[in-house]
Amino acid sequence: MNEQVSTVVIGGGVAGLALTRCLVGRGVEVLTLDENEQIGHSWRTRYDSLKLNSVRWLSHMPGLSLPKRYGRWVRRDDLVEYVEAYAKPLKPLLRNGVRVLKVERGSRWLVTTSEGAIEARHVVFATGLYREPAIPSWPGEFHGRLIHAAHYTRPADFEGERVVVVGPGVSGVDIGSDLLQRTRGSLTVAMRSAPNFLPRELWNIPLQGLSVTNRYAPIAVQDLGGKLIQRVASGDLADTPFGRPTEGMFSRLRRTGVNPAVDDGVFVPAVRAGLIEVIDEVVALDSDGVVTKSGKHVPADTVIAATGYRTGLAEIIGEPGVLDARDIPPQYGAANKRWAAAGLHFVGFASPLTGHLREIGLRAKHTAKAIAANP
Repeated sequence: MNEQVSTVVIGGGVAGLALTRCLVGRGVEVLTLDENEQIGHSWRTRYDSLKLNSVRWLSHMPGLSLPKRYGRWVRRDDLVEYVEAYAKPLKPLLRNGVRVLKVERGSRWLVTTSEGAIEARHVVFATGLYREPAIPSWPGEFHGRLIHAAHYTRPADFEGERVVVVGPGVSGVDIGSDLLQRTRGSLTVAMRSAPNFLPRELWNIPLQGLSVTNRYAPIAVQDLGGKLIQRVASGDLADTPFGRPTEGMFSRLRRTGVNPAVDDGVFVPAVRAGLIEVIDEVVALDSDGVVTKSGKHVPADTVIAATGYRTGLAEIIGEPGVLDARDIPPQYGAANKRWAAAGLHFVGFASPLTGHLREIGLRAKHTAKAIAANP
């Protein structure tokens, strides 16, 4: 006989833990599954210098504030410590090292795992947007080192190398800035289109707070505000190889789900100073480097693909019509409500400029309330 439980949460990261705590607070029976053996796995494996782009007091999980000693911008190791502390009272409800293979609808939801089947009234996916690193299938065979940004750790690993970073997005700019600490080696960044940049703070004011305040403003107004902030913080990008962005940062975020890159006065000045070469879109690899759309060949020892992630849900969710063309489930709107009424929920699949972790906390509370009201 299959195991029976009221609610199964898939994913024991920040989103899954936040939801688990909110469900417990509402008296809902819950079991949380995670494919990784360690709590906080996704944060433990990030690069050494990583720190949150959201400010500490808007990044905590429901029911537990981030300690002030972590500072304004929380670093990776501090966040791991915090997540461990958050998970400690929830451990009896967590099963680590369990992989979910399939979720299908019957009289109840059937969750097939690496350790057997579970039936539940509600199933919540909390695996997030960044589950599977995605590297384009470039033609050609590269004899150097090709890695995804998810597997970058520290600049010392690339000392003296010719490094090409593909993608000047959030991770690409952060890694590019980090690699400037090397004493030897070249750095090239490849772009498909002109990126937008924002600093974490301007005049000592965290910009996340402004995003929260202005989140209901018309998109054109938000684009204009972002453009002005970018001009103040980064100058006129027309005098850089990037050129001026052709689309407002909020419009682009709404269309593609891609946030502007965060630059605290390191990356763009380095480009202007010639410390970083900027090239156009990579379309192929060869034995010793990359080939761009314009036909330029750039030699490289290492290529770092800061080219995004996949949710990895297409092979798990057996119900048609749940995911969009990018395999992202509905986080808001009529589609979200329709699936929630059927007992299928999603937390952690939105990354607005108001803050990914802040959004997780809000969605966790909302989802727990909905589940408790529909046992």
